[in-house]
Amino acid sequence: MNRTRSRILLLVLVLAGLSLTVSDPPAVHAAPGSTATTEAVTVYLHPSAVIQGPQFTLAQVASVFSSDPARSQALGRLPLGPAPARPTLLPAKVIQERIAAVADRAVVIGGRIAILPVEAIPEDQRWFYTALLAFVEAQDPYKQGRIEIELLASPLLPEGLGDALEQKQGMASGWEDRIVFDTDRSPYSSGFRRSLSSRRIPAGTMQVNYRVMAAGGSDRAPLGSAGGQRLEGSMRIWIHHFLPVARAAVDLPAGHELTEPALIFSQEDVSLLQSTFVVQGEAIRSYRTLSSLSQGERVEAERLQRVLAVRAGDRVMITVLRPGLRVSLPGRALRSGSVGDLVDVRPEATAKRFQARITAKGEVLVESD
Repeated sequence: MNRTRSRILLLVLVLAGLSLTVSDPPAVHAAPGSTATTEAVTVYLHPSAVIQGPQFTLAQVASVFSSDPARSQALGRLPLGPAPARPTLLPAKVIQERIAAVADRAVVIGGRIAILPVEAIPEDQRWFYTALLAFVEAQDPYKQGRIEIELLASPLLPEGLGDALEQKQGMASGWEDRIVFDTDRSPYSSGFRRSLSSRRIPAGTMQVNYRVMAAGGSDRAPLGSAGGQRLEGSMRIWIHHFLPVARAAVDLPAGHELTEPALIFSQEDVSLLQSTFVVQGEAIRSYRTLSSLSQGERVEAERLQRVLAVRAGDRVMITVLRPGLRVSLPGRALRSGSVGDLVDVRPEATAKRFQARITAKGEVLVESD
């Protein structure tokens, strides 16, 4: 009898607890203009956007979707900051960080956005600058920083050309793809900067040549070349490229091997830098300082020395990794390199050469399917 009463009492307590949970659920707080933690939002970034006014919002550069239209509209009103004054490539990361502060389950889809400020670009020339931004982005190996285009010399384009091409040439909405850009070396151009990895980054003065192609024409036949005005020319621009550049987080002595905690990264216009710099994400563990660096001082590649983990002729341990098989055997390195580099190696028992990746000092890995 006592056991039965105990079971009944336990059942009553459990039901009471469930009733309390259902009738008084914990509150879920969301920031103004955001979604609750149980609701996902999808944000599709536009490939390009025309911005008017001193400020711009998320709805001007993206489409916002959720199960609650009111929340979508509220998030669309999220301010993103001052509108760019120049034709600009805005990285998706900037949008993601701004949205994450108010909507923790938002999914952002898309890449950099070509932003055209109404005040700076005539309406009938937006097609030209959209294509110019796409050309500059194609030169960029990082695809992460903000890029602003300063016009040092405007292109010689007839007024109303965009409307005329649409009406008279019968081009489709994607006709701006018929614009061909290229750049050549010029005594007035710096054009590119180099990072620690020696990648060419578009930044600085660039002389840009352009040709506008007729619908169905070839790259060798600029629009108007058969008669009328020949639509080709050149212009000078300044590419302001903002990237996370490394500075010393603390005083670093000479001979100090670089690590992430030893560095801080700040957004800087690399077009203004004359020395080779270090961009966040580059392989820094293979370098050490040649001279001391003070806290806050920019880390320049000229003041770094590469640390070799393997030298040509060194004896190394070669690990061959295949599905279901792992074999280690001694060999020799045929080239020098740092951790992460690919070098040629030869096992001592054979004359066959392999390409291996350096994994640690004196150790290399050969991977095979």
